[in-house]
Amino acid sequence: MRKSLFILIACLILFSYSPVKAETVTKNDVQLRDDLIFILLYPSIQQELKKQYGEIKQNYCGNITQIKKLPQGSYLFNVTVQVTTFECAHSPPHDLVTITFSNEKTIEWRAIDFKRRRLKPNEITKCRHPL
Repeated sequence: MRKSLFILIACLILFSYSPVKAETVTKNDVQLRDDLIFILLYPSIQQELKKQYGEIKQNYCGNITQIKKLPQGSYLFNVTVQVTTFECAHSPPHDLVTITFSNEKTIEWRAIDFKRRRLKPNEITKCRHPL
């Protein structure tokens, strides 16, 4: 009787313990993913800024604003990033730059859209998440 009770308790403990955890995506997970994508795209961001401005532009406050998967089942994406450009020592003028990159037609990421808007002094804020 004791042996049967012991085996029953052992089985209950064994089957009640499950190493499988429910997968939840946290805000931190999303931020880590966005940071990784931004860093991987950073050389392309710098190249596009140089192309558009004719010189290397310093920037900060980089973030991913949109990720769009193209055909389902593929590894083709459009990724939109935003940065704020500045002159030396974070001085004006500041531009809010939005660039959309795609890997649809080539293996390399290429800019398919570029927008910039001059920020007014009252629009310049601290970075939501500085990279």
